[in-house]
Amino acid sequence: MKIIISSTLFLLVIVCQAQVVDKTRLEYFEDKLVSPQIGMTISSDGQMGAFLFANSKLNVFDLIHSRLLKTLPIEIGDVGEIRFNSDNSELVIIERNRVRALDWRTGEIKMDEALSDEIVCGDISLNNMLAVASLDNITVWDLNSHSKKNTISVKQNIATIFFSPKEAHLMVNPRVNMLGSKSFIYDYNTGQIVNTFNKLFFGTYDATGDRMFIHRFRRVKVKRSTVSTPVLYESSVNNLKDSRVIYSGLEKSSDVGTVTTTLPIADKLVGTAGYRGFTVYDVVNGGKVFTTKKTKRDRSASAFGFYQKYVAKVVYKLNEDRVLINAYGDNINQIYSASQNEIIGYIFTDGNNDLATITRDGKFDGSIQAASKLYWSAKNSSKKTSVESTFDRGFTPNLLVSLINTQNVIVDFDIDAEIGAIPEIRIKSFNQEQVSEKGTSPIFSSSQKLATIEVEIESDIKTVKQIKLFQNNKVVGAEEDPASTIISFDVSLTSTFGVDNFFYATASGKNGIDSEKQKITVKYTGKTDDKAKLFLVTIGINEYKNPKYNLNYAIADADAFENAMSEGAKPVFEIIQNVKIRNNDFNKKNILTALETVQRESSEQDMLIFYYAGHGVMSEGAAKDSDFFLVPHDVTQLYGRDDLLYEKAISATELKDISRKINAQKQVFILDACQSAAALDAVTRRGVAEERAIAQLARSTGTFWITATGSEQYATEFESLGHGVFTYALVEGLNGKADGGNQDNKITVRELNAYLESRVPELAEEYKGSPQFPSGYSFGNDFPLVIYKN
Repeated sequence: MKIIISSTLFLLVIVCQAQVVDKTRLEYFEDKLVSPQIGMTISSDGQMGAFLFANSKLNVFDLIHSRLLKTLPIEIGDVGEIRFNSDNSELVIIERNRVRALDWRTGEIKMDEALSDEIVCGDISLNNMLAVASLDNITVWDLNSHSKKNTISVKQNIATIFFSPKEAHLMVNPRVNMLGSKSFIYDYNTGQIVNTFNKLFFGTYDATGDRMFIHRFRRVKVKRSTVSTPVLYESSVNNLKDSRVIYSGLEKSSDVGTVTTTLPIADKLVGTAGYRGFTVYDVVNGGKVFTTKKTKRDRSASAFGFYQKYVAKVVYKLNEDRVLINAYGDNINQIYSASQNEIIGYIFTDGNNDLATITRDGKFDGSIQAASKLYWSAKNSSKKTSVESTFDRGFTPNLLVSLINTQNVIVDFDIDAEIGAIPEIRIKSFNQEQVSEKGTSPIFSSSQKLATIEVEIESDIKTVKQIKLFQNNKVVGAEEDPASTIISFDVSLTSTFGVDNFFYATASGKNGIDSEKQKITVKYTGKTDDKAKLFLVTIGINEYKNPKYNLNYAIADADAFENAMSEGAKPVFEIIQNVKIRNNDFNKKNILTALETVQRESSEQDMLIFYYAGHGVMSEGAAKDSDFFLVPHDVTQLYGRDDLLYEKAISATELKDISRKINAQKQVFILDACQSAAALDAVTRRGVAEERAIAQLARSTGTFWITATGSEQYATEFESLGHGVFTYALVEGLNGKADGGNQDNKITVRELNAYLESRVPELAEEYKGSPQFPSGYSFGNDFPLVIYKN
């Protein structure tokens, strides 16, 4: 047995006896990370998560809807941890010599206390008391009044403290030493010792306060020394004779460290060892049933990078079966299920507001930026593939709420088998000039506008479903079911985004996983593009042939958007070409004719804005694959008649093909797509599929898509506003309110999307009493839409 001694804790690591071991193979590219996560906490109801980053950004997310609620810039020093207070209205930040409480909705600092002694741990009670401990003292505040309540002199070399959920008590755990240890219970009002436990250490309470889970020494001889190994057991608070052993075993080096905090969940006990990992114990039958052991990448090597001596709480309950654990002090947080006894998923965060949910079977929900930072690594080889490459197969809206609330058994993503079936390609040449090495990003130069790029398939061509070529993140060529291993794409170089034209090629495999991107850059030194034109297509439909589908404000919404967009675009574009379609003029023939005109007349430097206010629907997919449709005037039945949709409506597939053929590299599609009240049951069933279809459409074309509703919702109209909440916020944003932090009088597409994601839920909450969440999918380059006047 190997003994590990540190300056902060005497660590002994636990032996594993027939327990499940985590074999996680999800990692992130550290060079793509914006900022390390240095703190995490979950609200008491499991609805919100707060994440603190080293770049001084504090993000609060609605976990149920996977939405950013608030981001706050905040000055930080050496942070130990962050915690919600008991009613979740404030966040407490505990640093080396400082404690702050702030209203996370407003950013107002409610308490700011400096301490002369170094803080080593802290806890918050159910009645909103805050305690922080140095090695020898404990300071207690009342967070309701933000006033100091007591200072308790302990003089015991404190490691951890925990409030009782039941009484005005604090359990105080000194650091373990070779001679044995004690734990104490103090009355935090009087500062007096209530109980002393000899030869017991690292105790915590259960959720009721009626039991404690605590370690006990067992004497064993190792070489010439007598040392102690922990026995984890439960005990009645007032009668230690009722103790029952949960686990007893020797420790093994290189696994998880001595448990410092525990959290009961169902019939299990999750024990964490700071940022060294976690272990799970069976409370009913005894024994250790799960351990993280060491991971493939030793993430614990950099743990506590900011705060070596602080013992943080790193495990929080999401519901009665799931907990969220930041096991390694990095940006990947694990979701453990007690009933399945395994890690079933992950929450990844980054300091640029990224939030992604990933499950062990390869499903994913989050931005494409987050997906590009994550990868699956094979267990039996050095191969890996980015989560982004599994987007078409794995993207699943509302994944986090499903993961938290359903009991479906999750089967591991067999990445070893899947990686072997991923197509391999390379960019072979640019204008017949060979690309010297696969995987590089060579730079070419051309004064000619028209050029040719060749892509070569290096793997079995039978595994390839499609080859796509993107220019400046917008798709410019696609070859379905290629018959030859070399595919030639004709491209038109542009100065739309400057002299550099960025190209990448991907191959979609028949297993739903894409190859890694193969990239080149071409510097265009020829004639500068003509001045850009704006093609503004707006569609609004109040009156349907079937009157039960009629809407109140779709035309008002379309008109308001057209006016705001046209006015703001005047300083950007010399020519604005409006295509206005309303009511019974919206039929399949008219919209296809309008978009074909845009296709003929647009050039690379131009911009297409497509706005739609009307009904949107997902087909049932009985005869053909399910698809998303915009519903024209003459569709008389939204559900149960797929034949009508395919004959008369505009499908996402058709929009994808048209978008691909339109030369304009700046394309934005905005859908205020309502659902009829008569069809709400169908909406609930199809909401996730609809959102998934739109996201895949955006990714397959490299364009921007912003939609009024997320899955399982419907767009809301209000008489008092004269608009739907989505378009009301949209017009507000275009008129200046969406301007970002630089306040440059320009509204970019990403600034507009960020404003909508924040503003629409507020408006819906105010006028309807429940939030409505828009969705934005941004796969192209960011660019300005309008210039507004102050």
